[in-house]
Amino acid sequence: MNFAALPDVQHSIEMFRTLLSQSQSGSPRQVDKPLILYGAGKLGQMAAELFAKLDIPVRCAIDRHPPASGLLNGSIPVLTPDDIPASDRCDSLIAVCVVTAPYEPIRNFLAESGWLDIVPVYDVFEAYTARLPMANGWFTEAPAEAECKAIEKVLTAWSDDESRAAHLQFMAWRLGRQEWSFPDAPVSLDDRYFIPQICHALSDNEYFLDAGAYHGEVSQRVIGMLADRCQGILAIEPDPENFRQLDSWYRAQPASWQERITVLEKALGATGEDRPFRDGLGMASRSCDSSGSHVDAIRLDDLEFPVTFAKIHVEGDELEALKGTTTTLQHRRPLLSITVYHNADGLWRTPAYLMQALPNYNWRMRLHAWCGTGAVVYGIPAERNDH
Repeated sequence: MNFAALPDVQHSIEMFRTLLSQSQSGSPRQVDKPLILYGAGKLGQMAAELFAKLDIPVRCAIDRHPPASGLLNGSIPVLTPDDIPASDRCDSLIAVCVVTAPYEPIRNFLAESGWLDIVPVYDVFEAYTARLPMANGWFTEAPAEAECKAIEKVLTAWSDDESRAAHLQFMAWRLGRQEWSFPDAPVSLDDRYFIPQICHALSDNEYFLDAGAYHGEVSQRVIGMLADRCQGILAIEPDPENFRQLDSWYRAQPASWQERITVLEKALGATGEDRPFRDGLGMASRSCDSSGSHVDAIRLDDLEFPVTFAKIHVEGDELEALKGTTTTLQHRRPLLSITVYHNADGLWRTPAYLMQALPNYNWRMRLHAWCGTGAVVYGIPAERNDH
């Protein structure tokens, strides 16, 4: 659904209420027939690895531009859309492994090509969260009236109409798998964590917190952007294998940068107690109550790190992490880039917590991927807005 104009406060609330009045659609989808993946990029590669952990075979993958090897992850054949016989299109489940482009045109293309059973891949993983705790395919029920009021309060508090549009797009997908778009609020793939307003506010004396550092890619980008304007980096990553990669990245840095970088194999949390954690899932590793493994947690408030710019992407634990970070944030008033798409806290609880805890900030929301993913809340303290 396309909307020509950005919604102001009143219009955004009206659009939200209209969304609530519409019938909800969609549900987690189990694999009950041969499985084919559409898309052999990064998401397709990760999906193939995760289906292997679930012992769900993948018949093949489809991509308009197959890799030179003709294989996904070294073993799954990758074919072009025209290579699939009509019988397979009728009898298979095709899971779309693309979030760098709108879902509906892909779905329509596949339907017109004869595919009958088409679903976003994250909706498939959502059916197996008891075994594999993915956090991107969740559905939410219509919120209670008190929650609706809280959502409306957040819609009112955004600093620009583009944020209201992004918030509505996010809710439309999560409530009913509706794909809304606003030409003046585009999904931006290339500037996640570093939208222009954040970059404009950067100073010559930054201390960067990279919570959920994975292999160090975002910290490396900060080094490239800021060079000697960056005085220190604290990179936190709880997954043991991810941390090994992060530590290798750190050790490969010049000595002058190693002096400024600290890496910690911890989870950022509301308390310093350890917590159940499902490791070994790459980017998808996360806290999970049913896991037999545990990870050490730490509060940023217990560290002496003078953060001026914080990126927090911790697979659904963002709100818990913020609760152990609030005193530091209130004292240091850093720039903030906080992901909010891994669970329903992102609909209002996480932005509302930030807006209440940190007054005199300018709050924005932007989307950096499709299918309800890539939603990031940005905070810029008023005193740095005109830096």
